[in-house]
Amino acid sequence: MMNILLIILTAIFIIESIFEVRYFYQIRTIFNQSGRIEPTKRVQRIVTIETQWSWISWIFLLLLFVLPDMYTAILICVITLIETWVVYELYNAREYAKKINENNKSKEEGVTSLTPSPFLCYTHFC
Repeated sequence: MMNILLIILTAIFIIESIFEVRYFYQIRTIFNQSGRIEPTKRVQRIVTIETQWSWISWIFLLLLFVLPDMYTAILICVITLIETWVVYELYNAREYAKKINENNKSKEEGVTSLTPSPFLCYTHFC
């Protein structure tokens, strides 16, 4: 039963790692394409944590091969839990970056409201 749990947690870790990489590069792409937008301190902190965590997780994964069996379950639980938190924070940072990027695009286009003015409706027979 313990082996099945460890296999499931390992699979979850691998899937979360894929999403972690996707979200990280999406955040970088959003800020690189916008040109004018600087990442906020929170986004910078999350990206720094993600970079540090990626190195630490490799060390933990290598420890799995060296540690005795009774410690591997605890280690897999810990790295899966931390990976889940990192992916959650990256997801929030990506959504925040998208929102900021959309707000700046609408400001550049001069769009302040989606409802037409009454004058426009009157002259164009809305």
